[in-house]
Amino acid sequence: MKRSDWHQAARDGSIATIARLLEDGQAADRKDRHGQTALMLAATHGHAALVELLLDRGAATDVTAKFGLSALMLAIINQHADIATMLIAAGADTALEGTGAPCFAGKNAGELAREAGAADIADAIALDLIARAFAHRPPPTEMSDSKQLSDVEYDEVMAFEGLRWPDLGFERIEENADAVFWFAPEAFCYYLPGFLTAGIREGRWDTNAYDSYIGMLDRSAQREYWDDFFEPRWTLLTRPELRAVSAWVDWFEARLPDGFHHNSYERSRDTLRLLAERYE
Repeated sequence: MKRSDWHQAARDGSIATIARLLEDGQAADRKDRHGQTALMLAATHGHAALVELLLDRGAATDVTAKFGLSALMLAIINQHADIATMLIAAGADTALEGTGAPCFAGKNAGELAREAGAADIADAIALDLIARAFAHRPPPTEMSDSKQLSDVEYDEVMAFEGLRWPDLGFERIEENADAVFWFAPEAFCYYLPGFLTAGIREGRWDTNAYDSYIGMLDRSAQREYWDDFFEPRWTLLTRPELRAVSAWVDWFEARLPDGFHHNSYERSRDTLRLLAERYE
């Protein structure tokens, strides 16, 4: 079999040909001369049934080729939302970043989806990024490090005690929004993803906690302006966690574009980028 036969079948979406060749021992991830796999070609050309077959046969989801683009990113660029959804469900790495061309460099699948107007895909990717980034953060051993809380403030903090961040619902967050100011640093970082994902999942953004997060991040991206509240908390976040928070900022801006002063969202992203630079 010629190399081109396999990849032409992928471009054409020929399920019968691909299935036969796989049965004959063809490796699912064989690359064409441009470094693209059959999965990448099928995703580019919108062949959802073929993508499903290749995934079932163990095709790798995260191979990248020109401009650092993966099958997921190619599906998004070519506006195949059904395939993008399939690849996310299959565990495709949503944090991979494009390279080279200005329209791709440094952008992950969620940013490409947001630019393409694929809000549902961008939201699904934001949830995936947050879940993966914060998956290994341990529960806090201390809920608050303040010794001067009022009874109301204490009750707001303790409303989250013993809860896992993935289990937080928007109603609990809305009722105890000011807890973000009274959490100890470890508790702040642990519950942050729960606060962020609850709004995305439930389609809600009307909580003072979200205003508070933007207010914390909307500052000059200079370290000398990081106060005694900001630095002990936000500097605990890892680079993947910071990128995940940036995806939430993109989501929030899309839902409330005029909710803050001019350039507040961009300044927030600048602060997150500056925090992330410590790991480079």
